[in-house]
Amino acid sequence: MASTPEAMTRSAKSRGPHPDYSFDRVTDIDPAWIKELGITGVMLDIDNTITRWEDHHVPAAELEWLQRLKGAGLACRLISNGIGSKRAKIVEQTGIPQSRGLAVKPMPAAFQKCLRDLNLPADKVLMIGDIVMTDILPANRIGVWTCLVKPLSHIDFIGTKAWRIMERAMKWRRPFTKEGDFSAGADEA
Repeated sequence: MASTPEAMTRSAKSRGPHPDYSFDRVTDIDPAWIKELGITGVMLDIDNTITRWEDHHVPAAELEWLQRLKGAGLACRLISNGIGSKRAKIVEQTGIPQSRGLAVKPMPAAFQKCLRDLNLPADKVLMIGDIVMTDILPANRIGVWTCLVKPLSHIDFIGTKAWRIMERAMKWRRPFTKEGDFSAGADEA
């Protein structure tokens, strides 16, 4: 691990495919740290970020972490282009609304719509996801802070597998600056 959570500070902002920050799991991200960065809203991917791709429920540790996010006063929205029935179950289980309409990631318009739902400027929002091409790059392009986590499961949608091969080959899973790396090995995910 490059740093400890106590030493975390706001990194330089990426505008390309590299995340601003990387962690092993969402549960490693301290909601108090998010607030210390001046972030007041969080966009969350669902599949392999807060749930396993093959499951339709949020595991206990991730569910407790989501409650801590809400308890810290952070506005949260789910942004996923996954299966509608799964999204609905996750919304019901977590109490976190999804961004209105169909989120066609990686289109930046999906992230801009989510910003409007949150009623926040891009520099006050953190996107947390597990895929560079569909979660990190489009959020970076509109100025949203980004955090990449390792996928919860090795099972993926077939198209995601191609993205993962490319992002590893291009070393895009590494944060924009070494100070943003809070994972045990961002390249290994």
